[in-house]
Amino acid sequence: MNKFLFLILMLLTVATASAAELPKATIAIMGGTFVNDEIFNRNLIQSEFTVNTKIGKSDTIYYAQYKGIPFYYVQMHGQDKLQETWVALYDLGVKEVIGGATAGAINTDMRVYDYIVPTDFIDMNINRPLRFPKKIYRDPDAIPLPRYTPAMDADLRAILLKHTGKALKNKAWTLHDGGVIVQAKGGRFETVAEINMFDQWGGDMVTMNVPSEIIYARQLGMHYAALMVISNPAEGKGAWDFSLMKTLYPQINPVSLDIVLNALPDIVAIGDKPRSLDGLINHPEMTSKEQQ
Repeated sequence: MNKFLFLILMLLTVATASAAELPKATIAIMGGTFVNDEIFNRNLIQSEFTVNTKIGKSDTIYYAQYKGIPFYYVQMHGQDKLQETWVALYDLGVKEVIGGATAGAINTDMRVYDYIVPTDFIDMNINRPLRFPKKIYRDPDAIPLPRYTPAMDADLRAILLKHTGKALKNKAWTLHDGGVIVQAKGGRFETVAEINMFDQWGGDMVTMNVPSEIIYARQLGMHYAALMVISNPAEGKGAWDFSLMKTLYPQINPVSLDIVLNALPDIVAIGDKPRSLDGLINHPEMTSKEQQ
């Protein structure tokens, strides 16, 4: 079946329900340009639905399985209901999240087709909501005011590095361990002057969505790491045109999805060990009284 017809048929049959009524998974993959629509070329998706949350209805969430491991997939980038969808994943019980995107390379050591498992971010898209309303949390007395040191989960990063290294073993593409993502506001490409500013700040790559995912995941108590792919030099850092994307996406999307899918058994194996975000989410009550 034509994949676009498949997508249309799925969208026409989306069910809406509360989280308690839906199939369960603890892992979510946030789709972006690093995978695009590649998942719809695989026989993985079993159902699709939206969720009614305390702040509104989510975008479509797909329930899938890979080698018996259940997970949710969200084609997050370009959707309208960003916070509602994150709250839906929270209500569904998601604990582990893998995201990613393509990016423009500010750091000239990062070339087109290179993969990066980043370590930090700079958020310039401050028009998005900066936090969730308290009513969505299971503990109404908790005050989520997270720290982002480290910005991403160490265990998930190590798993992505392992499987990306394997996937790129026979390719001419380079894997970079670490890097700073600059999140621009979006809606357009950046100017040369803006890229020069981001370069001076220590940014390695520029994209439009992943830091929001990092922020929201931590606020909701989810472990998160990202897989980035360089799709073009950032403006002023090298010559390129849109024709590059026509050859790049068909090559990187299957590889990126394979990396994430092959990482799933290792993510399940993490279990209940101590994690990077432990103790980084909830600020103590702001009071002069002594606290336990």
